[in-house]
Amino acid sequence: MQIPMSHLVSLLAVAASAIAQAPAPEQLAQQAHGLAQQLAQLGEIEKPSDEQKAQLAAKQQELAVFVATCVKGEGFDAQHFIEASSPLLEGNPQEALAIAEAGIAKFPDSRFLFDHVGFAHSRLALAMRPTAARLAGLRAAESAFRKALQCKPDTWHAHLGLYQVLDHLGTCDEALRELDTAQKDAEGAAALTVPWRRRATLLMRSGKAKDAIAILKAATPGDDDEVDRQILLLRAAALAKDAATMEATTKQLRGADDSPRMLVEVADALACAGRKDDALKLLGARPARSKFETEDERVEQLHLQSAAALELVLKTTDWGAKGPTRVALTKALGHSFNVMDPSSKPPKNVDLSSSPAAMASLCANQPASEPKDWGNRILLVLCLRALPGYKPEKFESTALGAQRAKASVDDIPALIAAARFAIGDPDQTGVLAGARVLEQLAGPAAPAKK
Repeated sequence: MQIPMSHLVSLLAVAASAIAQAPAPEQLAQQAHGLAQQLAQLGEIEKPSDEQKAQLAAKQQELAVFVATCVKGEGFDAQHFIEASSPLLEGNPQEALAIAEAGIAKFPDSRFLFDHVGFAHSRLALAMRPTAARLAGLRAAESAFRKALQCKPDTWHAHLGLYQVLDHLGTCDEALRELDTAQKDAEGAAALTVPWRRRATLLMRSGKAKDAIAILKAATPGDDDEVDRQILLLRAAALAKDAATMEATTKQLRGADDSPRMLVEVADALACAGRKDDALKLLGARPARSKFETEDERVEQLHLQSAAALELVLKTTDWGAKGPTRVALTKALGHSFNVMDPSSKPPKNVDLSSSPAAMASLCANQPASEPKDWGNRILLVLCLRALPGYKPEKFESTALGAQRAKASVDDIPALIAAARFAIGDPDQTGVLAGARVLEQLAGPAAPAKK
């Protein structure tokens, strides 16, 4: 949808007038807020009309002109850049980043501009799948927040932002200190919801599972958070090898919900606590997979695939790149990759499930599926390890060339960071085994057994 030249000229004229008059910071904030709100509303329309598409294109162009004006920043002081970027941080972080970085170039001692750069980088990074680019974005955010903490005045914003970034990077001890500092401020404490969960998950991942158990036992969550508390308590008990707490929590969880999801949770915890035989016995008694009709039934089947993958992982002794585990894990997770081979006569569909290139592409591009995320990360790393020396067929290379995202061995540290972070996410299952195996695969590729 092209913007009429007359409309574009009008927008540029407005921008030039704004520069000449050096609008008050409050005016910039109001303009940015209005643009962000209008873009969000237009972007949420599922089936926009031609008129609505034109409106969206016009607002996007208006935002581009606004950003260009602010980046130039003639007559601006630091507050202009702060007010212009702030309303864009939530929905338009790339534009907020451009404005805040332009402000820092002129005002390198502005604490709040570094805050904005940090929040913009972190929002952009966390919107990505686990990749080297995501890790680089998180580190850029970390750098910005550290610079903010060297400036005056000292507020809670940068402490909160640094805590969140360090949490995702896995720098847990320092993240705990930043969390404590942010919570000392009343506004910071109000922004940090579910404080017991935040602290407990950091303790679990920093090797202080017994301290996490104490916090989780003392917590008094609402009804909506009680199952999450119990799942995290089970994981903390498994990490601490606290058999009594594991037994009591398992009884509570499975007594209230004897679903495939809880079966995977308990088996994962048992394996982590060194009770692999008990875990395999439980997994072996799982229900058979079946067809589904409802969304709840579909999710149950995903958890049963996760259970099959966990059973395979616990039995695996060969993690070599050319060993059998990769193909077996592909089948356990229920993946297939069918493409048309035009060279065959007549043309036919070919299943490339055993191709590491095809599976790497699938794992890199498919939407997140929480019940199997842990297994997909392991499968992706196994595929990346198997790619050197692999020569795909011509039709396979053509089919994969259209895929959106390309995975690389450079992404492995980000996959491991995501796996460690998932230990504190009660919505994901299999996370203890997932993190342990990925850490094992992080070193040099293990040779296949002869």
